[in-house]
Amino acid sequence: MNELTIEGYLTELGKKEGTPGGGSAAAYIASMSAALIRMVADIQKDKKAYADYSEEITQALEASHALRKAFEQLAKDDAVAFEPVLMAYKLPKGTDEEKERRQEEVQKAIKGAAQPPLEMLEKSHDLIDLIEQLTRMKMKGTIVNDLMVATLFVGTVLETAVLNVTINTKLLSDANERNALEKKAIERLSTGKQRISQLRQTIEYFLEKNEWPESI
Repeated sequence: MNELTIEGYLTELGKKEGTPGGGSAAAYIASMSAALIRMVADIQKDKKAYADYSEEITQALEASHALRKAFEQLAKDDAVAFEPVLMAYKLPKGTDEEKERRQEEVQKAIKGAAQPPLEMLEKSHDLIDLIEQLTRMKMKGTIVNDLMVATLFVGTVLETAVLNVTINTKLLSDANERNALEKKAIERLSTGKQRISQLRQTIEYFLEKNEWPESI
């Protein structure tokens, strides 16, 4: 996947024998959100009206770029995350020892497959941090619309990441481990949705009235 163009990736995504799936696609959507956030910050960096925020803007530029790269890597990680599970299921199971080893490897691989979407949940909150930071600067113009798009993208990523956590955890035989992972994912989704909802209300207020709410 390292050398794929956007067209090549979408072709691969649409093939029945292709490696990437919904989790990988969500990670690329998150990377687009990060890129949009960086664009908004980049537009503001040299404007006199935001001179007081120069340090914050510089930090946002660096953080958004780092997050974009992180999500690009997560897209690749997620695309291959289930392969070890399939390989584990193919291990021999003729003897009790082989069955035990196969079960251990399957469970280990399943936990590994759940890691990319769990990481997406965490890093999605980092994207939300940046969007909140930029809205507090009370910027003007059509770039606020791009900030809304970035916000909507993050909401989609949060929902998708939880789906991809639970599709894996359902295969875990250890109920305690399964419940712990699912609880963590659902909590991060719930908190993220609350933050996204507040951001949407705030940005929608500006888009409708061309001014930011006093409470921001």
